[in-house]
Amino acid sequence: MFFKRIDSTFNGKFSELFKSHYVSHGFSTRQGGFSSAPFDTLNLGSGTEDKTMSVSQNRKRFFQAVEITESQCVFPIQVHGDCVRTVTIPGTYPDTDAVITNQSGLVLTIQIADCVPVYLIDPVQMAVGLVHAGWRGSCAGIVEKTICQMNQDFGSVPSDIQVFIGPSIGPCCYEVGEDVASQFENQYLSGTWLDLWQYTEDQAQQAGVHRKKIYRANLCTRCHSSWFFSHRGSQGKTGRMMAFLGVRANENPVSTDQIK
Repeated sequence: MFFKRIDSTFNGKFSELFKSHYVSHGFSTRQGGFSSAPFDTLNLGSGTEDKTMSVSQNRKRFFQAVEITESQCVFPIQVHGDCVRTVTIPGTYPDTDAVITNQSGLVLTIQIADCVPVYLIDPVQMAVGLVHAGWRGSCAGIVEKTICQMNQDFGSVPSDIQVFIGPSIGPCCYEVGEDVASQFENQYLSGTWLDLWQYTEDQAQQAGVHRKKIYRANLCTRCHSSWFFSHRGSQGKTGRMMAFLGVRANENPVSTDQIK
């Protein structure tokens, strides 16, 4: 993943999708906004204790920079669960941690401050999904469930789907207690440290995604505190980045031999 500067903000992009004409995607940083500490500065999280006006100004600035509008966006109200919703219109969706669509021009979003953002792209059926995967959602199989829902609703073949794992807390920094560790197999633990990146990869493969079509940003939100908000690193009081993903309007499906 690389970050492109646009005026005072930065937008993260996966290099594998840089030349893509059929999807728009990105990931914000904490730099370039209006919020004061501890939400400094580009806090895009509506559920935080930040000033509503600051969040509104931040969103306006970021959306203008990445050339999308708030009226295009889907905003799930995340609850660390495993609810997957198929969406066809913009708006707010309660109790939702994964959203999927095949509607061009619609922009899926999720808010992140350590949990794993998972981008799912089916370039054959022109369908996309965006998953907020914390440890609870991961244990409940939210990534696999989202892939299965794309198959059911859009006819997406799992082997056609590309998976991109965005910035989130890495195995270097995610220390967990016995209550959490006991929910995961030993292969995902190094002492008290949990590897949600590998768990996400394996969940996608179990759903039928090819290993060669899974990509990682390999960026830990806690390690890189000058770039990213980290719930763990800030003792629970911090802002949120935003991941976004959508099918561009007026795009046609591609053949399977065009998929990386």
